[in-house]
Amino acid sequence: MNNTDEIEFSRVRKLVSHYAVSPEAKDKILVQPLATKLVKATALLDETAEMVWILNHGLHIPFISSDALTPILNKVKKGFILNPAELEQVADFIRVTRLLVRFFNKQRNNTPIIASYCDTLTILDTLESEIYNAIERGQVSDNADKDLAKLRQRSNKLSTNIQNTLQKYLQSKKYQTMLQDYQIIQKDNHYTLPIKASFKHTFGGSIIDHSNNGNTVFIEPTKIVHLTQEKATVENQIYLIESQILGDLSAKIYQELSQLEANLNIIIDLDCILARAKYSQSINGKRPLLNEQNQLQLNEMRHPLLSNPVPLSLNLDSSKRGLIITGPNAGGKTVTLKTAGLAIAMAEFGLFLPSSGICSIPVMTAIYTSIGDHQDLDNSLSTFSAEMKQMSYIVQHATKYSLILLDELGSGTDPNEGAALAIALLQTLQLKGSLILATTHYSAIKDYSTKHPTFITAAMDFDLKTLEPTYKLLLHQIGTSRALWIAEKNGMPQEVLTQANNFLNTGKFPLNQSKIKFANNQKKIKSTVSFKKGDRLKVPEYEQDVLFYQNSDLANQIIIFVNKTFKTIPIKGAKLVRKAKDLYPEGYNLDLLFIQDWKEYKLNRDLNRGSKKAWKKLKKIDKLR
Repeated sequence: MNNTDEIEFSRVRKLVSHYAVSPEAKDKILVQPLATKLVKATALLDETAEMVWILNHGLHIPFISSDALTPILNKVKKGFILNPAELEQVADFIRVTRLLVRFFNKQRNNTPIIASYCDTLTILDTLESEIYNAIERGQVSDNADKDLAKLRQRSNKLSTNIQNTLQKYLQSKKYQTMLQDYQIIQKDNHYTLPIKASFKHTFGGSIIDHSNNGNTVFIEPTKIVHLTQEKATVENQIYLIESQILGDLSAKIYQELSQLEANLNIIIDLDCILARAKYSQSINGKRPLLNEQNQLQLNEMRHPLLSNPVPLSLNLDSSKRGLIITGPNAGGKTVTLKTAGLAIAMAEFGLFLPSSGICSIPVMTAIYTSIGDHQDLDNSLSTFSAEMKQMSYIVQHATKYSLILLDELGSGTDPNEGAALAIALLQTLQLKGSLILATTHYSAIKDYSTKHPTFITAAMDFDLKTLEPTYKLLLHQIGTSRALWIAEKNGMPQEVLTQANNFLNTGKFPLNQSKIKFANNQKKIKSTVSFKKGDRLKVPEYEQDVLFYQNSDLANQIIIFVNKTFKTIPIKGAKLVRKAKDLYPEGYNLDLLFIQDWKEYKLNRDLNRGSKKAWKKLKKIDKLR
């Protein structure tokens, strides 16, 4: 199992797919599994390396999109006769197959693996020649049958005679008053003239059609009837000959259907390899070394999805199986996790890595992640509960060939309990031999990682002169969260920062009381309501369950939350379905249940965390206003 969604590997897949020619190759790239065996992962990188060699030497690979071929072959399977344009597309595909074989035969010394794939392509040059000889410029060629050219010449001559005869009608003064318009109009394969309805019995010929308003009749003059009949006979002869040729060619394609489909699958695979090579070249990638010794060595690896990312270097091996990263929010900890995860996923996908030096990548059987907000509203799970559900799965399935990426493990609950649980999880995973990268703010976890021989610590660098993060990873160091700095950067008043700093230094709580008084003219309402915030209720006004928020200032009224909206309703008829304490874990932030706009909440939360992306988004919103 590989969970690569949280490290955004799907975005890398999409970028790679853009370099593919055929829709089938694009789709395959989006779903192709990672290679979890050394032999398979090495083979993928070998393929990519050979295609990169082709690209670096400026050689042009003959390729054609297969998007039209698949429906054409499906038509043949069902016994349909192909039209000339479809036959030409089949011939073009066969031609490209032949050119690919010839191309890679010439490059066999430099691309032996891909050349061996092309050896399995079946060259259908006889069928190719037969189609090209019979089809030309989207129609059956005159040379495809000995009588076809003569019949087409006769048809063209008859058309000319018909046109000339009708032109005489248009130019004759005798018919000027009868004509509704001076043009020749085809109706149901008949050449007609538009005649005024009042002259339909005077003008000699057969009435073929009427206008919608009845003012015009379309008449085929008697003088051209025999010409039209002869032309129809000739056209039918042409149709029979063409149908015979198209049917014969379609039958021959049917006979080679299995070879054509096999060729198509191989070319789709080559298209995927070429896409991987083009992407690897576009990021100036270097081929990584693969190992089965669980060594992860990144040599100035750049995050492939960020512009101007700070390169990442680290080294983990069998003796050091865990990296605990500390430092401020928005300092680059999560990006570090994702960069390491992407390095392994990209290598197992057959991609080169955007690094300055050669990286050594362990081939892992699984990538497990716990990054970001895991709140599961559909199943009424808090962030912490959802995280623990995910961690339970990871602990049960992790092995020594698993990569574990954990972001702020245990942060959604009481700090002491969260830290204790996080340490226990780290200990369990390291005993399994898993490769672990985790971020934390907890001092207990920092202390644990400094004392445990399997773990090494790292801090995100922070420039004390500029008071800005540098996003560089400093190994064997411990960072601080810089919470006050982040608060100050986000506009926190200085008086709040001063009090916070005093508490940090002295440990004494600020207990001053406000001297502001409020006039209260409202009568206090004695409430008999025993509901608690977050309780699930059944009320007469709504079919679905609602959440109790608080008592209303109005007598015998309560405030509930339903359909993301607060409503004030009478307490009469409200019945308790389930208590909040039975629904949510102790310490759960019940305010999360009453959020009306999650996007706005997430934006505010990210702003409070110091997210640069969130501040850019806020500035963009302000500009639009």
